[in-house]
Amino acid sequence: MRNAMICVSVMLAIFLAWPMVFGSEQASAVRAAGAKVAAVAAPAADARLVQTSVKSASAPQAKALESCFKRYEREYARCNAIDSSCRMKVADQWDLCEATGFWP
Repeated sequence: MRNAMICVSVMLAIFLAWPMVFGSEQASAVRAAGAKVAAVAAPAADARLVQTSVKSASAPQAKALESCFKRYEREYARCNAIDSSCRMKVADQWDLCEATGFWP
């Protein structure tokens, strides 16, 4: 088993090193051709400007939202002390609120 692992490691090393050692001429020709295509395509892409309406993350929201934890406390208080499924559902909703920013 040890010899098989050594053989596989050597074959993998050769497979990964082969393009670096023997493929440099062909790779440089491909890179040069790619650079020419990119130089030709770049001005065409800059000809059109796209206007987007993205709100800044730091922009204040118009309506003050209740925090996820406050909502969790309120919903948890509504659950019956015996009903564990309600408490688990509220805990899942709190996790989703913390992840997404809104109560599901």
